[in-house]
Amino acid sequence: MLLELTIERLALIDSVRLKLDSGFHVFTGETGAGKSILLDAIGLLVGNRGSAEWIRKDEDSAFVEAVFALSPSVQARVVPLLQDWGIPEEDGTLVISRELFQTGRTVCRVNGRLATVQMLRELGAKLVQQHGQHDTQGLLRPDEQLRMLDLYGRHAEQVAEVRKAYRNYRAALDAYRDSLMGEQERIQRLDMLEFQIREIEDARLQPGEEEMLRERRQRLQHMDKVASALEQAKNYLDGQAVQWLSEAAREVAAAVAYQPSLQETLDLLETAQVHAEEALHQLRREGDQWDLDPAELERIEDRLVQLRSLQRKYGPSVEDVLTYHQTAIQQRDELLNHEANAERLKQALEDALQILQEHSERLHDMRRRAAAKLAKEVEKALRELNMPNALFEVAVTPRVSSDGAPQFGEDGSDHVQFLLSANAGEDAKPIQKVASGGELSRTLLALKSVLAEVDDLGTLIFDEIDAGVSGDTASRVAKMMQNVARKRQVLCVTHSAPVAAAGRWHYHIAKVEQRGRVTTLVKKLDEDGRIDELSRLLGGGIADHTAKTHARALLERMAEKGSAGER
Repeated sequence: MLLELTIERLALIDSVRLKLDSGFHVFTGETGAGKSILLDAIGLLVGNRGSAEWIRKDEDSAFVEAVFALSPSVQARVVPLLQDWGIPEEDGTLVISRELFQTGRTVCRVNGRLATVQMLRELGAKLVQQHGQHDTQGLLRPDEQLRMLDLYGRHAEQVAEVRKAYRNYRAALDAYRDSLMGEQERIQRLDMLEFQIREIEDARLQPGEEEMLRERRQRLQHMDKVASALEQAKNYLDGQAVQWLSEAAREVAAAVAYQPSLQETLDLLETAQVHAEEALHQLRREGDQWDLDPAELERIEDRLVQLRSLQRKYGPSVEDVLTYHQTAIQQRDELLNHEANAERLKQALEDALQILQEHSERLHDMRRRAAAKLAKEVEKALRELNMPNALFEVAVTPRVSSDGAPQFGEDGSDHVQFLLSANAGEDAKPIQKVASGGELSRTLLALKSVLAEVDDLGTLIFDEIDAGVSGDTASRVAKMMQNVARKRQVLCVTHSAPVAAAGRWHYHIAKVEQRGRVTTLVKKLDEDGRIDELSRLLGGGIADHTAKTHARALLERMAEKGSAGER
């Protein structure tokens, strides 16, 4: 449901901010006052095309923003889209904005995050449905007719089964197609894999080998310096240092008999002598290990070059190269068993197609039964709208290719089309081709009335859908629109007094001159304002006492009908 609409610098509108509620909203005003601007603004927010020509004169940009409250069912459709786009949720509300610039650039945002016009279009289809006399959107789209039939028939569970079966079928089809390579291509691929596997196996790689080689290389590169230092240290210890420590300890030991306090000094000297002797032994052992092959460094360098060559081809580390080796073996085995694998994938494809056909046929039967019931209910609603000879049909036909094979999609294999004959003796034709604006308007309204219980879109917009009707028919249209609005938000631009009187909320749109410029203003009417506006609609601008009396009576009568409908 649309909670708030802000429009700035768009066409004749300088600044308008509307706070809306649930129920039936009507917008009236003189022709050219700017009623369509409101609908154009909403259209921009749901992905309709915009133009720099819409920007108010002498302004750089136009700005439109709306706040939507999302019902649980609408949230279920919208939240997955937001998650896919990385847009945060806002506790059941959605804020959409769009700014048009004179340069032709457009900036869209959803919950404060940048978005594209296509993203607005996808969101808008789940939030708002717009209808007009010669509607090319909404219910006139074949995909929307299919969706409404499934909603009416409560086919959600079966549609989900078909969608799952179709995705499994597509996955099986892709896998089978990938397996259909030519014999020459297969042999070439096998040769390449065999070469790669041999090359890696001949290298006899070991995990952690590269790190060990690098450490060994670093040691060898400093071999001379380390060996020299060790030899010098050994000479110091093996020469006089150990002997001097031994002699110093012997001298202090002789003095301890006369001076017991020197015992601690003696202990330190004896300990130092022991440590020095142990250090000398370790230096000798370490020196023995440095008798290395001078050619080893060259062999290590060659091995590292070989490792780097393999890593450039198969992965950034030895472990990655070994992983690629296992993958290559698996791919080689699959190619060696190519025929068996292809036959297995072919059978899997046939099984997936069979399941898809079964689910689609079951859904087709359900749709045909629901289509017959929907057609009867719409015909009944059309009779209530003074179209006694109307014939309405819902055609459910299989989609087929040029060779007669069924064409499947995520929604099955059906093509759904709404057909209408407004006059006796005429064949029903696609509703898109109905010439009369009034007949088309009433048909759309009848459909929305019948689908009111199952259509979960929160906001419906009607642009002069009552055009071409008057008198008793206009009153019937008004009553039906009241019924449609009982469980959702309805916005309607109208020139019909009965329809305007049926609204729960009434807004008047007018052009005024302010500071030398024409501006469109939108005003919410109180009861007296509504009576004045209804008088204008009834009397063509003559708001005399009779017109006001008629307007007051009409307002009271429609209020009673609305209350009766709510009960």
